[in-house]
Amino acid sequence: MFNWFKKSERNSLFKNENENVKSFINGESNTLTSSDIDPVGHELYTGYEQAMKLKKEGKLVDAEKILIKSCEPPSVYKGHYKELFRIWRKFNRDDLKLRQYQAVTGRVLKMIRFDDEMICEMLRHWSVAQERKLPKDYFDADRNLLISDAKALKKSAEALNNEDHLKLANDLIEKLGQK
Repeated sequence: MFNWFKKSERNSLFKNENENVKSFINGESNTLTSSDIDPVGHELYTGYEQAMKLKKEGKLVDAEKILIKSCEPPSVYKGHYKELFRIWRKFNRDDLKLRQYQAVTGRVLKMIRFDDEMICEMLRHWSVAQERKLPKDYFDADRNLLISDAKALKKSAEALNNEDHLKLANDLIEKLGQK
């Protein structure tokens, strides 16, 4: 843990160090920001804040685009997925009323994929951070899928007469109903 204080170790910690990080490490500056240490995380957080502002203004499509960037590639930022899924649930309700079943199916399938990828990334990230292998179900309580998502998939699968998606929806309803 204290290896950071060794100059040889410090230089390897920041692979893409910018001038602010170098100045801080060399003692030339006493200011270091989150964007200096984790520019990707900072960018995702800034995007999240912007998406929440757009969502509040009712610009859901714009907010959706920003939040998707937080989820592709997968990340550990559960709140980004949660807000994206809330937007998609609104779209799903509207599309179910309009009988746009294919759009609902595609969206719910993407939600399932994103949720699984988020859990895998959380397991990977925290296993490394804690230096131990975590059980596969360790983050199951952090999933963002709701039973209403499975029911929306079921309704659209029935309307489209898609047996595979209907089975998936029923399995999800059973699984999510046990929470």
